[in-house]
Amino acid sequence: MQFNDLQKIWDSQNNKPMYVIREEVLHQKIIAKGRKAGRTANITEWILILTGSTAAGILIYFDFIKDEGNTFSFISVVLFSLITVYGLINRFLRKNKAEGFVRSVLGDLEHALSVSEYQVSLSKGMLYGFWPAVFFISLLSLIMSDKPIWYSIIFGLLFIAVSFLSRWEHRCYVHRRNELAALKKKLTEETL
Repeated sequence: MQFNDLQKIWDSQNNKPMYVIREEVLHQKIIAKGRKAGRTANITEWILILTGSTAAGILIYFDFIKDEGNTFSFISVVLFSLITVYGLINRFLRKNKAEGFVRSVLGDLEHALSVSEYQVSLSKGMLYGFWPAVFFISLLSLIMSDKPIWYSIIFGLLFIAVSFLSRWEHRCYVHRRNELAALKKKLTEETL
């Protein structure tokens, strides 16, 4: 090939975009990310609901049926019952909100971003609101009861482990949300 031929090829390529986004592939990836966020939200909600109801049931059985509970035990039962109701209500609201999105690339991206935002806020609420409250009230309940001190120590270590894992999980959700937000920003900038 002569230099002039190469120059013509080069010039013809300069007028074309260097890359092309395949819309179908992008749409499938967005749908997959949305499904993954939805599955994660489902699992989190069910864990929240089942954990709250099981913990409330166990506390009712051990602290009120087998033993006479103290004030902190009662508050713990109320907190676990509230978290169960909170999980059920949020699940219902999230499912209803999912029906309002348009089935398009941008609509599916907004849906995935919405579910991801929901997961981040749910995780943040659990991490900074629910877990510390349950920890302190349950610890006070253990201290007020006649349980050995090692119960409180094991409970404290368990709380530290759960807090560490919750923070790691929260960072994963934030990272996923940020990826989706960046993709939305890029797509909306390109369409303008």
